[in-house]
Amino acid sequence: MFSTFSQRAFVLVSSGLVAAAAAALAALPPEGLVERVGAHLGPDPALAGSALLPPREGGLPAPLPRPGQVSACVQSAPAEVVTIPDETAPAGERELWIRRPVGPDSADLPVLYLLHGAGTDHRGAVDGDARAALDREMCRTGVEFVVAVPERTDGAPTVLTRAAVRAVEGAHERPRTLRAVGGADDAAPAAAASRQVSQAVLWNPAGGEVAEPVATRLLLVGGGTGPLADSLAERGMTVATHTPDADHSGRRAADPWGTALPGTVDFLVSGWTTTP
Repeated sequence: MFSTFSQRAFVLVSSGLVAAAAAALAALPPEGLVERVGAHLGPDPALAGSALLPPREGGLPAPLPRPGQVSACVQSAPAEVVTIPDETAPAGERELWIRRPVGPDSADLPVLYLLHGAGTDHRGAVDGDARAALDREMCRTGVEFVVAVPERTDGAPTVLTRAAVRAVEGAHERPRTLRAVGGADDAAPAAAASRQVSQAVLWNPAGGEVAEPVATRLLLVGGGTGPLADSLAERGMTVATHTPDADHSGRRAADPWGTALPGTVDFLVSGWTTTP
């Protein structure tokens, strides 16, 4: 369950738009696709977000959710590691782990920049189980997105730099509304302070301290985040909290790829597919 601490309510699931989405799905050509991926879908896949909306920032339309009809339903995307020049890194360069959905890149394809916590690295932050879980969520919601993880080069949480954004987006620069950042554990404050995004997800915010959030929509994942959410909401921000169910896979429930993942993706998709 989500709790909302803001005067501006947001909608995680737009049930009133199911008919419009169904009409869009009916026009799609792949036959038998849902049957091929049925084992990966829940008994009642939820439609997150909305149908195609008017152009937003940058003149781009909001993503159109196509549950069960995206490439992630049938083909897992490959990942790559690139080295980019970055003046904020001690050696002047930084590695960047990137995973793009199968198919051409475009400026209307959302991006999640992940700042991982201590105890893991950028290459292992999204492991095989996490990739499979991401595929299931993209298939369920019908919205695919790029995931990019910058390297922590000095042991401290990495901030989201312009160099990383340029390396991921290239000629297909996204509007701020289609960028999100996630920060786990000690990287949560750095994620909240990222200026190039409109949404931030903070997993296990360290000590409940987030100095100066910049994103307009925040999701706090983990127990005991109510006081922090109240404080942020008092500053006029749209804030939600999510306390996931117990995770029996060996991960902490509030880890990015634990039982918190479906709620996290629903939150992100609702922001990407609706106008402010």
